[in-house]
Amino acid sequence: MVSEENKNQEFEKEGLDENKSDDVKTDETVDLEENITEERLDQIKEELSTVTEEKDEYLNRLKRMKADFVNYRNRTKKEKNLIESSTKMEFINSILPVIDNFERALKSVDEDSEFLSGVQMIYKQLLDVLKKEGLEIIETEGQEFDPQYHEAIMQLESDDYESGYVVEEVQRGYIMEDKVVRPAMVKVAI
Repeated sequence: MVSEENKNQEFEKEGLDENKSDDVKTDETVDLEENITEERLDQIKEELSTVTEEKDEYLNRLKRMKADFVNYRNRTKKEKNLIESSTKMEFINSILPVIDNFERALKSVDEDSEFLSGVQMIYKQLLDVLKKEGLEIIETEGQEFDPQYHEAIMQLESDDYESGYVVEEVQRGYIMEDKVVRPAMVKVAI
């Protein structure tokens, strides 16, 4: 038991000694703070100012790089969309003569033929696929002539339509993504 009491007393002494050493350290810190000269204080302020300027410069660079990256990403997205759109337009322009030939073939076949109904189904399926890609037919007959969407190939006198209105569609026109792929060829009333 005595040995345990001795151990407790030794720990208490060590604890007191540790507290004394903490007090000494605190006193030394205070002494160091008192020993700081104004020159050293000015030097520290100057270093702090330099470090702050560098930090601001790096922060500004980071912000510019981030803005440049956002601009780059937006620019490449626009370019990708333009390339995709122009590729679609080229494809549509190459397939329009096929659609025109389909329409001519459908007009020239007897209406009671089973062959005609099969061809009509294929034609409708083709138009549906193109419509899903954004292709739209330009409305013509009975519409007011619009040079942006219609190409007048002939003028006719008409009792049914007022002057400046489309009387007949000669060749169908198409729009894709608000751009005219091909204007409709029409006859216009005078």
